[in-house]
Amino acid sequence: MKILLPILALVQLTSANASLVGVMDSGTDLSHRDLAPKAWLNKKEKFGSKVDADGDGLPGNTNGWDFTENSPKVYNNKYNSFITADVKTFYNYYSKIDLGTVTQQEMEWLRGHSTDQVFMNKVNFIGGYIHGTHCAGISVKNVNAAKILAMKVIPTVYEEPVAPVQTNGQEQTPPPADTTPAKTIEEFKAELLQSADQQVEQMVGLHGIMNFHKADVVNQSFGIGYGDAVNFIKAGFIDEVKRQPTNAELGALVKAYFDRLLQEGPKMFAAAPETLFTIAAGNDQSNNDLYPDYPADIQADNKIVVAATLGYKSLASFSNYGGTKVDVAAPGVAILSTAPTQAYIPLSGTSQATPYVTNIIAAMKDLNPALKARDLRDIVLGTVDVKDWLKGKVKTSGIVNKPRALKAAELAKTMTVDKAISMAKVTIADVPVEKSFTIGKKLNFNLNFKPVRPSLLIKKPVLE
Repeated sequence: MKILLPILALVQLTSANASLVGVMDSGTDLSHRDLAPKAWLNKKEKFGSKVDADGDGLPGNTNGWDFTENSPKVYNNKYNSFITADVKTFYNYYSKIDLGTVTQQEMEWLRGHSTDQVFMNKVNFIGGYIHGTHCAGISVKNVNAAKILAMKVIPTVYEEPVAPVQTNGQEQTPPPADTTPAKTIEEFKAELLQSADQQVEQMVGLHGIMNFHKADVVNQSFGIGYGDAVNFIKAGFIDEVKRQPTNAELGALVKAYFDRLLQEGPKMFAAAPETLFTIAAGNDQSNNDLYPDYPADIQADNKIVVAATLGYKSLASFSNYGGTKVDVAAPGVAILSTAPTQAYIPLSGTSQATPYVTNIIAAMKDLNPALKARDLRDIVLGTVDVKDWLKGKVKTSGIVNKPRALKAAELAKTMTVDKAISMAKVTIADVPVEKSFTIGKKLNFNLNFKPVRPSLLIKKPVLE
C-alpha cells in the first residue's frame, strides 16, 4: 500500500516564539501580500543549506519544509497558471450556490462549464493546490503577531484525467497480463495494517518537528475519511488479491485499518504535548461516531475536531458531525481567503472551519502567552454559543465565539481559566445570526465537484 510521507524520527526540543501557527497542508505561498509579513523565519538556518544548523533534521529550513519533495521550499508554484479567470469565476459562483445567492445566469455559466471534463479536473486540482495557502490566510487573519510555520505534507502533482478508450470498431491490443501472484487475504491485511502503522509513525515524526519548534497551534485540514478508506482498500484488494472483495471482507478490512490507526494514533499527539492541534471533521455528510475518520477520531487531550456551519445559522450541508467525536463547529461556507498569484478565492469545507478555530487560538495566545495547550482548548470549548441545531452533532452543542474566547483569555491573566470562562460567558453575548444567509440552492445538474479536504490516500482522476 502506498504511503504519502517519508518517515521521520522524533527530534529534540528547542525554543520558539509565542503564537507560532503550524500549517500542515498542500504548501503555503508565503509570497502573498497578506502572508509574507507573517512568515516564520528560522534565523539559525540559511535557505537551501545542506547544514542542519538548528538540529531539527531539516537542513536549510527557513520557513518550514516540503516533506513530499524533501525540500526547504514550502510552496511549488508550478501550476500557478491554472488559476485562471474562469477557475476563479467557478469558485465565486459555487460559493454563491452555498449561500443561496447565485443567479440564473451564473447557474447557466456553471452548467456550461461543468460539461468540460478537462476544466473540471483542473478546478478540482486547484482546490487542493491552493488549499494550504487558503487555510494559512484564515489561520492568521487579523492576528498581527502570529507567525506561520509551513509544512507541505500533501502532494500537488497534476495528472491529466484518463479518458475512456475509443475503439471505433477496431481491435485493440490487450494490456500485458498481470503475472504477479495473488496475495492471500491474511497477507493483504498484514500489509494494510503495516501501512496504518507507517502512517502514524510518519505523523509522530511530523509532530516531533512541531514540538521541536514549540508550535502553539497546528492546523490539520486533511484526513482519511471512511469512504476514502473503502475505495482505497477495495482497489488495493482487487490489485493484490486479484478478485473483488465480498462486502463482509471489505467491511472487516476497513474496520481493522481504522482500529489500528485509532489505536496507535495517540502517539502522534503525545509527540507534541504542548501543541494544540485543530482537525477538520470531514466533508462527507457523515457521522464520525458511526463511520470513523482519521485523525479526527483519535483520542487525545491536545486536539480539537471542527465541523462546518453556514455562518451562525445552520450546520453546513456537507459537514461531518458526531456527538462524541466532533468537538465544536465554526463557519466554513464561502470563506474568502488568500490564494496563490496574490488572489483571494472563496472556498467551503470543514477545512475552512478548522483554521477559523486556529485563528482564535493564535489570537488568544498572543493576548495571553502564559496559556497552555489545555487552557486554550478549554477556553475554545467552554465559550461556545450553544445551538439547538448542534445538539447531538458536536460534543459542545456549540459554535465558537471569538470575542468571548478572547475575553476569557484576557481574564485568565488574573484568575483561573474556569473562572475566566464563566465570567466571559456572562459578559459577552452570543454572536448575532446573519439574516442574509439562506440555505444553498440545489442544482439540477451534476457539477462533479465537492468541498476539498485533502486525503492522505493517493487517488488518480478518471474521466467518466
